[in-house]
Amino acid sequence: MPEAVTTFGLPAGGSITYADYLKIDDGQRYEVIEGELFLTPSPGFWHQYIAANIEAFLRNYVEKQNSGLVLDAPFDMVPADDVVLQPDVLYLSRERFSLLTENCLKGMPDLVVEVLSPSSSRRDRLQKSRLYFRHGVKEYWVVDPAAETVEVFSKGEKSWLLAGAYGPEDLLISPLLEGFTAPVAEIFSRPEGLELGS
Repeated sequence: MPEAVTTFGLPAGGSITYADYLKIDDGQRYEVIEGELFLTPSPGFWHQYIAANIEAFLRNYVEKQNSGLVLDAPFDMVPADDVVLQPDVLYLSRERFSLLTENCLKGMPDLVVEVLSPSSSRRDRLQKSRLYFRHGVKEYWVVDPAAETVEVFSKGEKSWLLAGAYGPEDLLISPLLEGFTAPVAEIFSRPEGLELGS
């Protein structure tokens, strides 16, 4: 009897591995969370614009400090054979450069930023958050475009600890990145004169 397969030619009912994930070639973006495959649709303009603003602030800080590098999605992080994640923005310190390959990060960065989308909000706050904590991320930012807030979580002994919650009137700071600041209003600022079509 032939082995059951999914539409991707992968074994049905089994745990998806990074090797399985690499066989998928349908033009879509996916993540693997503890062996389960999740479609991650391309984010909208506003999501990407906010992520780019955050990346710019982080990159400016990191380059001045010469402390590591900043990357954005899509880039695979593979901390375990059954976990493949693509955070919106990540910071990797020089101490973790050995984890970096041409194709992926074989582990976790120091800091992860997720900009929430309606399709991914629950997964970012729950499943991915737990994986980031378990596999060694030191700091996790949750950015909510609808509320125009940034929550900064630091790694505690057993769970994330809320280090700060920031709105447009605040200056974002990071316990991990000494001296880093970013005006939250500028993270969520809209390009002047821009009108998006329907």
